[in-house]
Amino acid sequence: MLSQSLVQKQTQKLIMTQDLRQSIELLPLSTQELAEKIQNEIIENPLLEEINSSEKTKTPEVYSISDVKKMEIRESVKNSDISWQDTYSIDGPAFYDNEAANRNQKMIESSPLSDKLNEQLISQLRLTNLNLSEMKIAEILISMIDEKGFIPFPIDFLSKELCITPKKIQKILYYIHRLDPVGIGARDVRHSLFIQSTIIYPENKELHILINKYFKELERLDYKKISKLMKLTEEEIEDLTKLIKKLVPYPASQYNYKKVDYVVPDVVIKESDGEFNIFINDEWIPKLKINKEYKEALININSSTEKEYLISKMNSAQWLIRSINQRRQTLFRVVNSIVEYQIDFFRLGINHVKPLTLKDIAEKLNMHESTISRITSNKYIQTSWGVLELKWFFSSGVKSQSGNMESSKKIHDIIKNLIKNEDDKFPLSDQDIVEIIQKQGIDIARRTIAKYRKILQILPANRRKRVKDLNG
Repeated sequence: MLSQSLVQKQTQKLIMTQDLRQSIELLPLSTQELAEKIQNEIIENPLLEEINSSEKTKTPEVYSISDVKKMEIRESVKNSDISWQDTYSIDGPAFYDNEAANRNQKMIESSPLSDKLNEQLISQLRLTNLNLSEMKIAEILISMIDEKGFIPFPIDFLSKELCITPKKIQKILYYIHRLDPVGIGARDVRHSLFIQSTIIYPENKELHILINKYFKELERLDYKKISKLMKLTEEEIEDLTKLIKKLVPYPASQYNYKKVDYVVPDVVIKESDGEFNIFINDEWIPKLKINKEYKEALININSSTEKEYLISKMNSAQWLIRSINQRRQTLFRVVNSIVEYQIDFFRLGINHVKPLTLKDIAEKLNMHESTISRITSNKYIQTSWGVLELKWFFSSGVKSQSGNMESSKKIHDIIKNLIKNEDDKFPLSDQDIVEIIQKQGIDIARRTIAKYRKILQILPANRRKRVKDLNG
């Protein structure tokens, strides 16, 4: 028989207060993001006041993200450059949605194209047979061209969006595709290359078919399959591929200059007399204090509403100052542990990076792994070997023959250097790389080499040879 009764039960439960939640939110912020948040808080909270330093604050040194990535990415890019399908990849369709009343004008004003290319395209269109109404539609279509040079929308969508027939859209696009740069306004890489091939190599029907029908197989360098389908030899397919490499996959690439993003190192490591000193690079961000006048006025305010408001702002201001200091201390402790653990890297370089996990640092500092993860997110550290992401120091390991663990990053670097210096005519197979690395005292399986090679975007040996033959 079922019955109901009242029972008292005592349990322990973690309640996340607003202060705790906000303190956690500060941890993953970079120094730049923290500076922006502080500026916003100063504007919103009258009890917060910036401490005016007697000395002029030093402007932080900035680094481009491309430079920051150079230790790990530069070699990867070089290796991935040999993979021509990384350049000739098909981009999926994007979606366009603008519900503003005057959306056509907004599209034109917000065009991602450089002004130089935009004006050049429109000037060329004026020399065509398009009438005035078609020219207006053409301007809108040009405004839809993305930074790569594509209009990634289906004809039906454009027809509906611009309230004209698909046939009219196709006519206008026909003229746009044939402007300089050729292939501008195509749907994707394949479409652009197809347009270019029909204009630059009008008599080469096999080239047109290869691009139009077998582009995915071409990306995979599956010449055997293409050869069978097109009834051509693999050598003939290679000759056609060499023509494709002379085309431009992204028509707008020479006109649109990529915006350079910059980072400020959150931590600077400097060596002095064999010791590594840690400097938290936040001297340039605003220093805060509680406004003395508001604090004194709080005592004399009789209005409960005003008093409640000021107390709330006071608590918020105190929390922010306390949380900033706590964030700084946590960052210092975590970086100090990383330096101690990776001391061989700081002294000798990338080949001496050790495997390290968030759990290792968390246990050493008696912190939760999530705290280590947050405080190392979006942070950069300046070392004598370059500026690196703080997360870069965490990696898995591979067991060496001596019983020690070697960092996967060290293995990545070995693989990249081996591929870089290999004989073009006789590229190294995964098994060859296994044997070379094992001679260096590191036990590693062939499947692990294959996995790391994919991470580094390096093709298998047979495809590397084929691509180098094409470039040769």
